[in-house]
Amino acid sequence: MALVEQIDIKNFKSHTSFQSKILSKDVVVYGNNGIGKTNLLESLSFFSNSKGMRGNKLENFFQKKNEIQSKFLKVDCWLQQKDYSTNISYELVNESNQVSKNFFIDSKKVSNQQVSSLVNFIWLSPHMDKIMYEGGSTKKNFIDKITSNLDLNFKKNLTDFKKLSEERVALLINNSDKKWISIVEEKMAVILYTIFIERRKKIISLNTISKNLLKSFKEFKIQIYNDLEDQLLQEKECIEKIAKVFFDNRSLDESIKRNTFGPSIDQINFFDCNKNLNSELCSTGEQKSILLSIVLAFAWMYKQEGIEFILLFDEISSHIDEKNMGNFFQEVAKFNTQAWYTGTNKKIFQAIENKAFFIDLA
Repeated sequence: MALVEQIDIKNFKSHTSFQSKILSKDVVVYGNNGIGKTNLLESLSFFSNSKGMRGNKLENFFQKKNEIQSKFLKVDCWLQQKDYSTNISYELVNESNQVSKNFFIDSKKVSNQQVSSLVNFIWLSPHMDKIMYEGGSTKKNFIDKITSNLDLNFKKNLTDFKKLSEERVALLINNSDKKWISIVEEKMAVILYTIFIERRKKIISLNTISKNLLKSFKEFKIQIYNDLEDQLLQEKECIEKIAKVFFDNRSLDESIKRNTFGPSIDQINFFDCNKNLNSELCSTGEQKSILLSIVLAFAWMYKQEGIEFILLFDEISSHIDEKNMGNFFQEVAKFNTQAWYTGTNKKIFQAIENKAFFIDLA
């Protein structure tokens, strides 16, 4: 079990200074809108994603007061795991409009990846509602981001494919040696095939968890497909087919100066299993229920793989109605990890009021 037992924030967005010892694995941050509840959770999410839970630019994280923006911010967390405690922290410095970021474990400078090896933060916020009704690329990016935290090789493959794609386009534009281009395309084909396979493995796991472990919530199904779907079981033949597509697209890709065939060809849809309906056709409430179930399913994947995580639920009442709130808290308790919640009204959290630690930002 992982939990933040103390947090110290300096100059993060609306928080000039915030300090608190955390006395429970259930943490409720409440107060009026605009008072900094989401910012508090976002300061934690930065440990897992340096764009934060709302995808901000680095310069937007600095505290701003009276039109003067701070040039330095720091977030310190004392993390309890099993029978020991670790300090994790990060600093952002803005010098000459260039923002640098550094992560630390017990004051020793480390990579963001090393922090993630200790603990990951999984979140759900109203900002994520668009995942349910926007196009397939938004859904694909959502799946890829959390899959990358579960599987660093998957993240590396996405990065390597992008680099090779840029190299290939540069070679095409410069009319380079065709044999060299073929070698790059062969590497790309192998990596792209691996990306397709790993995406499908994770989606199968999510669908299985939804069916077997989330019976108190809306059952979902994620569907993924592309034009190569029937050939994915034949690895060698499929890789050769992908390489041939790259070869056939050379003239087009050279003319438009970008790679037209890659991870983006996968189409992803979410379905409400009870209604057998695409999420884009569901009501707002049904969409939120599906999204909540998917996030909980990801948390189950972390738990099954032995990865430490902490949950962040921003404005949870916008994702779940009062009837299901009790079921939701029972489901979260099964993870035996810390969960942070925000809300405008303390009454929303009556089901856990006897065990939760409440932070009033009023």
